Amino acid sequence: MVSCNDYLDVTPESVWESDSFYSNQQEAEIALAGIYGVIAHDSAYGQGLILLNAGADEDYYNRRANENWGVSLFRNTQSDDESFNLWTNQYKAINLTNLFLESLNRSSIESDEVYNALVAEARFLRALCYFNLSNFWEEIPLRLSSSKSQGDNNEPAAALLDIYNAIVADFTFASENLSHPADATYVPGRAHKLAAHGLLARVYLKMSGYPLKENYYENVIAHCEAIINDGYHGLTLGDGTNGYRKLFLDIIGGTYNPREVLFEISFQNLRDQGIFDTHGRYGSLNGLNFGSSANLGEPNGYSQAGVYPTLAGIYDRTNDARYDWNIPSYKRTADGDITTIKDELNIRDFCPAKYRRWEPLDYADIFVEGTNESYVVLENSESELNRNFTSVNFPVLRYSDVLLMYAEADNALNSAPSSLAIQYLNEVRFRAGLDDISIVNPVVVSDKQLFFKELVDERSRELCFEGVRRHDLIRWELLDEKLSQVKNIVEGHPSFSASNADHQSILRGPNNFDINKHLSLPYPLIEVSINQALDQKDEWK
Repeated sequence: MVSCNDYLDVTPESVWESDSFYSNQQEAEIALAGIYGVIAHDSAYGQGLILLNAGADEDYYNRRANENWGVSLFRNTQSDDESFNLWTNQYKAINLTNLFLESLNRSSIESDEVYNALVAEARFLRALCYFNLSNFWEEIPLRLSSSKSQGDNNEPAAALLDIYNAIVADFTFASENLSHPADATYVPGRAHKLAAHGLLARVYLKMSGYPLKENYYENVIAHCEAIINDGYHGLTLGDGTNGYRKLFLDIIGGTYNPREVLFEISFQNLRDQGIFDTHGRYGSLNGLNFGSSANLGEPNGYSQAGVYPTLAGIYDRTNDARYDWNIPSYKRTADGDITTIKDELNIRDFCPAKYRRWEPLDYADIFVEGTNESYVVLENSESELNRNFTSVNFPVLRYSDVLLMYAEADNALNSAPSSLAIQYLNEVRFRAGLDDISIVNPVVVSDKQLFFKELVDERSRELCFEGVRRHDLIRWELLDEKLSQVKNIVEGHPSFSASNADHQSILRGPNNFDINKHLSLPYPLIEVSINQALDQKDEWK
């Protein structure tokens, strides 16, 4: 993004016409900031992706009185608002990007280097949007030029390989022309070349799995190596095993952590620059329960996402520092008592803790009854806390993901993990306070399938609630198996009761899932009604 002064120096206009805009670099920067603002909206990274990414084996919609969050409950239809909102948001950003690329005048930019960097940033954002769309819908219309008339909307779904090739082309150009995050010209919060390499690795990993299932593992390794060998990025280590906590305290508090976070959606930063229509709800919708407070200035938590006991079950609860951070252990009641959460099937309290907006001032209060017990606000609280929206940033890509992607690709390519793959898995484990996997479980590092199963669990332990699990399970063709596992574990839980409506509500997703329909979303009804070239998928007609 650009500085506040950049905005103040420009005469406000209600509509920027393409033939009069982009007349200099400053206007181009403002246009790019506007595209960031679109994808940070409620429809996408602000809220929509919380709703759409739930429902795998990590978290679920926990309000049993209604069936909102339809995609997470696998009860969505062609008329589902949440998926339609993401569809329109991402195509809006894509159209703005296409307009930017068509309108940017080379002669108005000071150098080829700056011009190419501006183009690269726009293409990075377009690739990100197309990757989100293809993850949820698979084949989609591929629009690489701006819409100029209603007829331009009539675009059929492109072949999946064509979509991936377009995404790869955009991210590749970005990796070659964006600045390095260590450069003096780099602005924190914006795309950079190493983030493009990381997302290229993620794209190639997806292309290697369902539904394309081609072998691109060498490409994954190459782009991970570009980041690892560069040396700029690394894990946040903090003081010993507290590095994971420190990382998320930075993310929650709005502090940039460029060492580990390669790319994030920065809601507070966008609002600070005058882009007010950015709605982050991390820690509110999917955070720790703060009771039923309606008081302004308190770190309210709606806690609409419940944590499946399957996630809690894959942690070493004694030694893994991530367990205490990611899995809830306490809540605050309406009268201010901070108390423990003991029942994993308590749908109103057993909610994600990763993006917590608060924590007890004295953790001893968890174990004693009291009222109005003190807490600490973790969120950036320079301005009054908002009941609905938060300033908690969303990490799109972290360095630990790069290490785990390398390990996965290496294991798949070589039919067993190499020493580097084991090393990179261990780096993630060591930061969490765990011992060498080769010592703890030596059979895992000698077998391709066992190492893969370890990575399946490790990615969830490390990256839960960061918007990757649903897509991981789909590309691995494991979503059906993992949802069946959720059902078995919930029904086998000591506190489960078949007559308990709350417990039955936990099983809505696993019970509704149909592998013949729910690996991708239906095209929005409005889209297929307007787009005369797009036919609805057969399984959704």
